[in-house]
Amino acid sequence: MAPARKGEAAITHCRRRRNPYIDPMRYYAGFCILLILAAAGCGPKTIQEKITRAQQWVADGKFEKAAGELPELMRQMPTDSVVLMLGCRIYMGLNRPDSVVAYAKKFTALYERRIDGYRILYQAAGAIDDYKTQLFAVTQIGFLENDRPRYYPEIARLNFEMGSYGLGMAVCEEILKADPGNTQARFMLANGLASVGQLDSAIAIMSDLDRKNPGQIEILSNLGSFYATKQDYASALGYFQKATTLFPDYMPGWFGLGHVRLSLGDTVGAREAYRQVYQRDTTFLGVDSILRSLAPSRF
Repeated sequence: MAPARKGEAAITHCRRRRNPYIDPMRYYAGFCILLILAAAGCGPKTIQEKITRAQQWVADGKFEKAAGELPELMRQMPTDSVVLMLGCRIYMGLNRPDSVVAYAKKFTALYERRIDGYRILYQAAGAIDDYKTQLFAVTQIGFLENDRPRYYPEIARLNFEMGSYGLGMAVCEEILKADPGNTQARFMLANGLASVGQLDSAIAIMSDLDRKNPGQIEILSNLGSFYATKQDYASALGYFQKATTLFPDYMPGWFGLGHVRLSLGDTVGAREAYRQVYQRDTTFLGVDSILRSLAPSRF
């Protein structure tokens, strides 16, 4: 190989020397390119990829992991139907009905024609006894299905749960106009009448139900309660005795029987009835305190 000329040696020497400004500038340029790609949706953690990953975690039952993505997803897409429904599914998996209600309320407020949101809202609200929200949800379901009468029984029940007895009875009467023999509507109507003090009307309806549906624990127990409220303890006694004979594990029946026997002055019989309750559930309606008051030295 011929020796390099003087000029060529100088050029070769310059090529081999490390320019302290070249490498840092190269890395900075590469970093800028990555930022541009990420901004264009080409980065490794786009919002859609986060949604897909969270959905997969939900499918795999990894709800805690999926929940970790929610704050960022809600910050970037607070009104997106997929994100809001994802929040519902995550908190359903975590057994957090209060959070499900919160997400479902946001969803239904934005997507009023989506019936799936109202179904989730109804279910979650029921888990926390939020009857008002349940009533709203089931009413909207009936409206969207164009079949509100189908949901009248539940609408009536929820009104009774909230103490809106007049509204509940009005819905029951609407049911009975179309179906006079509807047992569920008549049962709820009788309870509504009893709640507003119309005990004779309540007893008349419930007694007719007892004749047509003999041996039904709810009917027997309610008749016992209605008569006890009227202070007709002799009649109440018969219904509670029948209820506890047919259904020996039904604690409200034993508790009612204890109350009636005590009202009739039968302390021994009352104590035995309350003891039947205590043997099944020591915390039921303060039964332990009642037994202590009846037999402090023996309990």
